[in-house]
Amino acid sequence: MKICHALVALASLSLMVSASATSLKLSPDVDVLVIDGKQMSGAILKGADSLELDGGQHQILFQVSKNVRSVAQQAPIIYHSPALIVTFNAKSNRSVSFVLPKLSNDNETTQFSQQMNYQLIDEQGRQIPTQRDVLNMFNPGHTADAEKLMMTYNLSGARAAVPSFAKGSMDKKSALATDATSQISIVYLHPLWTRLAANAGFERLLLWLKLPDNQERAS
Repeated sequence: MKICHALVALASLSLMVSASATSLKLSPDVDVLVIDGKQMSGAILKGADSLELDGGQHQILFQVSKNVRSVAQQAPIIYHSPALIVTFNAKSNRSVSFVLPKLSNDNETTQFSQQMNYQLIDEQGRQIPTQRDVLNMFNPGHTADAEKLMMTYNLSGARAAVPSFAKGSMDKKSALATDATSQISIVYLHPLWTRLAANAGFERLLLWLKLPDNQERAS
């Protein structure tokens, strides 16, 4: 009986969490590197159409990579934008999508690199307010350093910085240093599970499941 009640409660919590979630629509031209201070794994993003986020503040480090025509080289080349930072609030948004300008030649890519003229839009096509910056220290050949660089950036007070995301990265590094068995980063967990784990109701459900049946009846 307890298992049945637990399944019903878990299903209810799942619906509540899903209702407040925001889908980040992924684009083949946008390489997502870090979200909310956490490095994104290629294993997570491979083949995915979207990522599930909660409805609060978020920060994304990304690069735009696209095949374009080069007048100078008379052949198609792969354009890589600077490492771009965007901070936004996804409250009340069911989805968030990147909208890029036309990027087909040298002039258009140069303009994009200088002006960062992309947009974030919601499910109704409305533009989402953002704070934007460029991570100038980023080296495309060392993407593994992206999380560390974002932690430094978020402590800098720059215009798109979110200090709480730097604190999350430091807390994770401290936990890994003190507990050798804790080797799984939160970005490798299923998005729904991570949101459930942060839910107070889910924590109470786990405590209830641990109670012996006779103790439950006595209470």
